[in-house]
Amino acid sequence: MTYRLSGACHCGTIGLELALPRPPEEEVVGACQCSFCRKHNARTVSDPRASARLVVHDPAELQRYRFGLSASEVVLCRRCGVYVAMLMREGDKAWTTINIDALDERARFTGLAEPRDFSGEALEGRRERRKARWTPTELVGWPEEGG
Repeated sequence: MTYRLSGACHCGTIGLELALPRPPEEEVVGACQCSFCRKHNARTVSDPRASARLVVHDPAELQRYRFGLSASEVVLCRRCGVYVAMLMREGDKAWTTINIDALDERARFTGLAEPRDFSGEALEGRRERRKARWTPTELVGWPEEGG
């Protein structure tokens, strides 16, 4: 069975669809310990057996932020400020870890968030781990990399 969830930033500029292979109550919830995630009190979910879609309705309002090793980018709405996902791209492929609080049914993720600290990880190892563990994602209405 597939569990389909949807969500968006507060103003609806960045839409989100997530299809999980198990109920949200059984998903492993992560709590990244990087300074960005800690400042946002983010709880995230990623599952390589899941699939996600990020839909940008107004590309001018998409804010992307990189820090640290720049292995990925934070997806934020410029208009309302909501942190939606962490995104990693390689060629025409994309993977995300989704901020649970951007989902409409966020209360269904009842597992305690497991602290995760990857600060000692090298760039190549980080990218390979994310490809193996993050959710394959389709980007819709997405501006080009430089846009």
